[in-house]
Amino acid sequence: MNKKLDTALILASCGFKVYPLTAGTKIPVKGMHGEHDATSDKATIMNWFEIDSSYNLALNLQASGLAVIDLDYHGNGINGVKNYSQYLMDHGNTYMDSLKTYTELTPRGGIHIFYNLNHDLGNKDIQLMPGVELLTGKVVIAPSYISEINKWYIPQYQGYQTLSRENVQPLPDWIIELATEAQQHTTKPAAQGNYQPGQKRWTGRLLDGLVHGASKGDRNNYLTQLTGKMFRVGADSDSIYNLLVFANSNCEPPLPDHEVNSIFGSILKKNGGR
Repeated sequence: MNKKLDTALILASCGFKVYPLTAGTKIPVKGMHGEHDATSDKATIMNWFEIDSSYNLALNLQASGLAVIDLDYHGNGINGVKNYSQYLMDHGNTYMDSLKTYTELTPRGGIHIFYNLNHDLGNKDIQLMPGVELLTGKVVIAPSYISEINKWYIPQYQGYQTLSRENVQPLPDWIIELATEAQQHTTKPAAQGNYQPGQKRWTGRLLDGLVHGASKGDRNNYLTQLTGKMFRVGADSDSIYNLLVFANSNCEPPLPDHEVNSIFGSILKKNGGR
């Protein structure tokens, strides 16, 4: 039995689009076109593995309606696993719940977290924070491995079934928001003459957020996210605190002062206490 072929056929039965890689590498097979040849046609897949049973396996994420959070840890001082974990802990249970989806461990100590994607983010990798990328194009998938380190891409939990539509959750809105912000920060601003009146920009959405408010149960997450955004754009801590108090006044009901101070203090500490 060929475990890679078995996995490819299971993925194809879910409508996921797979394609082969040269054995022991992330390189597309010579004479093929990589993710552009991805398919869920079982006869085509079986033919590939008849040609070479040792092919690695990859997934065309965009064609499959999927996205992956890629946490890298290469020992170069940037630890995406640690950075992402800290970010989730800083934002409470709602964000932590986003981990309840299909996940794979990568050969070099990283993690691939899979989501259904019903949002057009293009076909490119988007850096969300150091060591953390949102992949929307392609990804190597279990049970492929990279020969020089001889380790498998494996599911995170023993006995976890192969990726399917049933064990992935939708990509959370807050990740889509992070990705959208990251794309805007890396895009050259349009010439002033190209600006259309009423066009909503990132600053406009931030200002909208200050007066949007939140209901009981959502207030902590709302104020935490808003505070993080204000720090990321480089506002002074005094200004951020005053705007946080204003945003809290629009909540129903507002949080007590000590909870607002706790939110501000936590994000302030994360940003170096400036």
